Amino acid sequence: MKKHRHILILAMALLTVLFFIGGPDYHSSRSFKHFWNLGHILYFSLFPFLIVSFECFRKQKPITQVSIIILAALLLGILVELGQSAFSRTPDTGDLFRNLIGAGVALCFLLPVRKGFPSKLLRLLQLILIILIGLQIRPIAVALIDEQHARNEFPVLSDFQSAQLDRWEGGGAISIEKDIGSRGNRAMRADLDTQLYSGFTLKYFPRNWKGYQWFQFRIYNPSEEVIRITCRIHDKLHTQGPQLYADRFNRTQSIPVGWHTITIPLDDVRMAPAGREMDISQIYAVGFFATQLPHPRTIYIDDVRLIK
Repeated sequence: MKKHRHILILAMALLTVLFFIGGPDYHSSRSFKHFWNLGHILYFSLFPFLIVSFECFRKQKPITQVSIIILAALLLGILVELGQSAFSRTPDTGDLFRNLIGAGVALCFLLPVRKGFPSKLLRLLQLILIILIGLQIRPIAVALIDEQHARNEFPVLSDFQSAQLDRWEGGGAISIEKDIGSRGNRAMRADLDTQLYSGFTLKYFPRNWKGYQWFQFRIYNPSEEVIRITCRIHDKLHTQGPQLYADRFNRTQSIPVGWHTITIPLDDVRMAPAGREMDISQIYAVGFFATQLPHPRTIYIDDVRLIK
């Protein structure tokens, strides 16, 4: 074990770099983001081998070994999360949980200390870990299925006839409601509040809009009071700069009561950024928002699509 310690230290150092450099960004696919999170389980299932390589550790009682590994995983995980803030990454308490799953995998499946557990307890712990790992893998499968649906349904971006809410992100509450949609029986409800900007964003969809002439959506205002909604669209280049208002497409519509179809020429979207053309092959987000509402409002969105 000792002779392999240097190799193990080098391997762990290289893997540690991935906590701070590389990986998914804000606009990466959901499946890639979820898959990247599994790296915490892998890393912390290997990390205990570094501790075990020290003879003084192997001389400890099994309960002491277990305690040291769990405590070390907790402390290292906390240090990693705190350190990520210096690299413009947001700490995630879910990562701490995945770290413990990884340490549990090492303790219950890989390390000799598992032989000191009562057999029934070991089998129970192994079953729990398998279930927890399955729960971590499930979001990857769900995301992959919906990403394939999005490719098959394109140029429909979202019509809410299947479970598509994960494609959206809302500052307020968003949900799918039945018996309200304009083209089917489902639409997305968005509850807007009184903040300066209140809205929601379509983040996950096929990015290449070349070959299409119009962006279209249906919007429903259930109130007799007119509401002004701004549609914003930006490309990949916009996300790499200061993200100025003038560097994206923005159009505000007054929406009276009832359902309304809004059709936007993609030529207008393409020419919207000041001093450049938007890259229609790299559209990264579509947002809808209201500005300084006097009181909370509710709207519905349906049938978001491109048209030739």
